Amino acid sequence: MNQIEIYLEKNYFHIVSQNNFPDLRIWNKKTNTETPFETVATGHYQLSAAKVLALLNTDKTDRAYIIFGAHQEIDLTQSNLKESQATQITIEGVRLSLYVSIDDTLRFMCNLLPSATAYYLKNQVESITVKDRTIFFNLAIYTKYFSLASLDFKVTHRQLDKSTTLMDFKPTSCEHRQPNIFVNHVQIRYQPSQTLTDIAPNINLNGFNWQIFDLRFQLHFTAIEVRSRTFRVDYNPENAKDCDVPYTDKLFLHLYWYGTHKYQKLSYRISFVPKDTYQTYLEFKNGARQTKKNSSVKTVLISEYPQKAQDNGLILFKYLMHKKFTEFEPYYVVTKDSPDLGNLKNDMDHVVFYNTPDHVKVFMRADILCHTHSSDYAMPFRSQFFLEKKRTIKKVFLQHGITAVRNIDHLYGKDTQPDFTNKFIVSSEREKQLVVDKLAYEPKDVIITGFARFDLLLKHNNRLVSYLKRKHVLLMPTWREQLVNLTDKDFVKTDYFKKLNGLLNSPKLRQLKQKQHLTIDFYLHTNFQKFAHLFHSDQVTILREGQQTVQSLLKSHGILITDFSSVGLDFALLKRAVLYYQFDGLPANGALSDQAESLLPGPVITDETQLISELQMKVKNNRLDEKYAQTLSQNLYKFQDRHARDRILQVMRML
Repeated sequence: MNQIEIYLEKNYFHIVSQNNFPDLRIWNKKTNTETPFETVATGHYQLSAAKVLALLNTDKTDRAYIIFGAHQEIDLTQSNLKESQATQITIEGVRLSLYVSIDDTLRFMCNLLPSATAYYLKNQVESITVKDRTIFFNLAIYTKYFSLASLDFKVTHRQLDKSTTLMDFKPTSCEHRQPNIFVNHVQIRYQPSQTLTDIAPNINLNGFNWQIFDLRFQLHFTAIEVRSRTFRVDYNPENAKDCDVPYTDKLFLHLYWYGTHKYQKLSYRISFVPKDTYQTYLEFKNGARQTKKNSSVKTVLISEYPQKAQDNGLILFKYLMHKKFTEFEPYYVVTKDSPDLGNLKNDMDHVVFYNTPDHVKVFMRADILCHTHSSDYAMPFRSQFFLEKKRTIKKVFLQHGITAVRNIDHLYGKDTQPDFTNKFIVSSEREKQLVVDKLAYEPKDVIITGFARFDLLLKHNNRLVSYLKRKHVLLMPTWREQLVNLTDKDFVKTDYFKKLNGLLNSPKLRQLKQKQHLTIDFYLHTNFQKFAHLFHSDQVTILREGQQTVQSLLKSHGILITDFSSVGLDFALLKRAVLYYQFDGLPANGALSDQAESLLPGPVITDETQLISELQMKVKNNRLDEKYAQTLSQNLYKFQDRHARDRILQVMRML
């Protein structure tokens, strides 16, 4: 194989080859002008930097191709490039590089550094180990043409979009395995506890932790300077084992490594684990503690969001506790600081607090998980050991909103999340077909029961009760995924805030409120409650989370204004008017069905004036329009009775 050497000496670029390159020259494609190399000896060519710059437009980025013969470029895939000194120079402020292009050919370029992508091939995690508070991260970086001088390691908090960069890790060794290929072995040492303190000094140490960190590196080569570019660390399941490091005197920091869904890049989730919980976890993991239980009684662990107790999970839990079924032992898991603890006060002996030793014990002996959101929320913390245990537990997805219009395949799809659940609870034939067709579940695993909360929603509801509540208006929009991580300063600049806050302070709404003696309440989705303090109005009450359940809000109001939220479907079951005010278009979460709008049990409105006009009519008669009421059974709730919990019980008995 031909060997080529390139170097810079006394402002002359040299190319030395075992093969001859007849009529070697540089060519500017834009101007179609050429400048020849000088032949020093057989296979040895040189060209001054001044002549290269004379061919280029030095006022901007420009390139010159190195060609020979009939416009052939030097193909380095057929040659071995000898690694040598740098081939870059700055003359009168113009940066000039002799470099290997991404097409594996030699070229000149001015006013722009070469791309690191041309020399990077791949990476592989060789091992991840822990000693005291330090993680030793051994990484193999595969490069071509040039070996590494060093790399910088970047850790990014995904939700906060904040990073810290650890500089100048030099290779511990380098293998020149084949022509032009280098394997650079680098050991990265970092303390995740310190990294966390640097990025998120005010982090909440209690309850469920949602935080994810992504890992990147930037390359510095021995013989060439390149443009700044970071690359993601690739996931290697053989070496990505869970890690635990001390965080405080009472807490461990647990790192769960995983591969991202689409590209299999390495990231990690963190959990703060109390030492007594960690000790219990290790006893089960190491086999020192075994699960002891009465085999005739099935332990049922019920979860919603970790800090929530007000939806289908809570209502099923209370049902099981009240009925005292001998074959089930129910437990509810929730965080210690949950604003909903009052809803559990009569059954606290069967409540386990999140991430405690009792939580570990109950989870390890659970036979059934009943979950309204991700079944992962039932785990004490996210670890490979608990995930493997969860796969052995039968799971019933209670849902938290009727599946109608949002694309949820990435969250609940059988193909994308195969361990998510075993039985999928739905409320109608339409919804069942949607789950089978779009989420790839077997028909036998999708059960029409209705939601547990429907039993209480429909209790004491009749036409007169609904009519008497017609002057109580509830405004309850859903959230926007793309806005959830914004700062307060940025959130108030969004159309979402401007349109809603404008409605809350609308002179026309004020006039209608005063004329009709309305009560108007505004309640944000749980994911947007952190923004509630930004909304202000002297004519609308801004409600805060924890003061009441969503269901109590629905039952106490006669008219609902929402945009896209599934609470509109619940509200329609009360046969009360729903107005869909889609002030910024459909949310960017996607639509699951082209017929989405036809499923909504109320008119879609995009104009504030029209909304207030519709509201004025509904205050006089808040009965759900007949054209929407006729489709309730088919599209929303097949049974429309108060026996959903009984049917869910039968599903649990079949497991």
